[in-house]
Amino acid sequence: MFMFLVLILLFDYWQILLEQFLSPLPASAESGAPDLGSRGHRYTIDLLSMGRKTNRLLLATLGWFPARLALAAMAWLAFINLYMVRVNLSVIIVAMVRRNETGASTAPCLTIANATQGITSDSQDNEETEEQSSIATYEEGEMVWDERTQGFVLAGFYYGYATTQIVGGRLAELYGTRWVFGTCILAGGICTVLSPIAARTHYGILIALRVIQGIFQGASWPSMHACVARWIPPLERSRFIASVYFGATLSTALTLPLCGVIIAAHGWAAAFYVTGALSLAWCALWFAFMHDSPRQHPR
Repeated sequence: MFMFLVLILLFDYWQILLEQFLSPLPASAESGAPDLGSRGHRYTIDLLSMGRKTNRLLLATLGWFPARLALAAMAWLAFINLYMVRVNLSVIIVAMVRRNETGASTAPCLTIANATQGITSDSQDNEETEEQSSIATYEEGEMVWDERTQGFVLAGFYYGYATTQIVGGRLAELYGTRWVFGTCILAGGICTVLSPIAARTHYGILIALRVIQGIFQGASWPSMHACVARWIPPLERSRFIASVYFGATLSTALTLPLCGVIIAAHGWAAAFYVTGALSLAWCALWFAFMHDSPRQHPR
């Protein structure tokens, strides 16, 4: 879809160049005198004309699709991407970090239960030995982090997330949901793509990256509330909120198994790249089609 939009812009630009090439020259050019005043604004006019042509093309192809329904679909995908880059680390960190020495030991409650029930046969001892050997051959992760470090890595997002809850709504009122909410998803995608490099460099860089991601995405929910107030009529808001915000819950249910499949096939770094790339692809559509209010919409 992103390449499709790029091709549309390139097609419009070449169309503008062709129209200018075939159009008659101004009187000053025919007489041989340089027309520096009109030439200085030529590129500005070209960009504005290309934007208008793009809007007309989108209206001709997608004009039949209701604007509020398109907003609901984009917002639904936004919350899927928003939570995808948030909860992916809960699965990825299992493959990133080496298993602890105490991870393969038997829990004390199981030992007591086995002793009271008299389950001490040689066959079961052999099964336990085979199980421990299978755990020992488990593929170890790259990072040697203790439990305390892992806790800071997982909690880093929420340290920043709590700081912009109130600010996000006010920013959306001043600058519009298009830029505020879009920047939240864009920052989350960039931080997620950079996470493998940060983790392999130092865990402190990864923690700082997660904090930055939380700071940006903390403004996501309040900014969407501002969008609902501007775009959705009061009688339709409950249905819109119930449908769109459900994407956050659905994303959690989809992201956990998705990351497991990606890690098993391509490694833990690929899970960061895939989830981050989906957010960046969504941003291209959001900034291309989204408007802050119905008055600003080209229809």
